[in-house]
Amino acid sequence: MCEGIMDCRECVMKQVRGLVICTAALIVIVAAGCGKSADDLYSEGRRLMMEKETFESGIETLLRFEKKYPDDPRAPEVVLAIATGYQGAELYDEAAEAFRRLIANYPGTDEAYKGMFLLGYMYYDSMNDTAKAKYMFETFISTYPDSELTVSAKVLLDNIGKPVEEWSIVRELNTGITQ
Repeated sequence: MCEGIMDCRECVMKQVRGLVICTAALIVIVAAGCGKSADDLYSEGRRLMMEKETFESGIETLLRFEKKYPDDPRAPEVVLAIATGYQGAELYDEAAEAFRRLIANYPGTDEAYKGMFLLGYMYYDSMNDTAKAKYMFETFISTYPDSELTVSAKVLLDNIGKPVEEWSIVRELNTGITQ
């Protein structure tokens, strides 16, 4: 029991503080239990990324999926979608970081294979970074020597820094056409 007005005020403040702490704890517990499932995040992120108006929300949703469910079998696909989404939006630094994350975290997957080639191509075509493009194409060729993209990687590697009309393959095609 309170003995005076001051004691009563302190008693009420302690009760209010306790109530605030309990309410905050309850909110944290409820929020943790209301997280979206892997399926929900995956579907929502893919859907949102398809529209220009919701692209950013889609990327954020897929990034949450990647962080929350890194062992999900769809994770490499999600990271590839993030990387190519950034690339399509001309956010090349973000795309390069996502491609590198894909290659490092999911080696041996089809998505890492595609991501390595696409990263090399992005360095070559969009970022004009010939040193990084050469490195990525050389790495791709040595990592995947028998893939269907190896020929393309070799052509690009052999012609880095040259205008397309000077590429050996283009000259060969033009020679065949004129004969």
